[in-house]
Amino acid sequence: MLRKELWKGDGIFSIVLVNDSEIRNLNARFLGKEYPTDVIAFPLDDEGDEIWGEIYVSVDRAREQAVDYNVTFQEELARLIIHGILHLLGYKDHAKSDRKKMKQKEDYYIFNFFNSHCSDCFKD
Repeated sequence: MLRKELWKGDGIFSIVLVNDSEIRNLNARFLGKEYPTDVIAFPLDDEGDEIWGEIYVSVDRAREQAVDYNVTFQEELARLIIHGILHLLGYKDHAKSDRKKMKQKEDYYIFNFFNSHCSDCFKD
């Protein structure tokens, strides 16, 4: 995915799975929003061509959204992780056009990577 996004640098990012309570606290503390969200990405360094960051994903939100979107829990969790990585790469989702672009990229990576290279990933 990083190569596909033309990322040529190095770096490390962590994926942290949390519950709604934990992500709500992060959302309030760092973004000033008093509700749980599905994913928050924190870039830790944007020097040069390195990617460093943390991605926090609410497992509770992923479970609920999987039902809402009629997908497996694994697919929704993968989508949220991809969404977080896109944020670390600089993609935004505040404007409608930005959200559309991110959704298209998420769909692309879900279909082309997980369905092509991981046929058992989305089985319950």
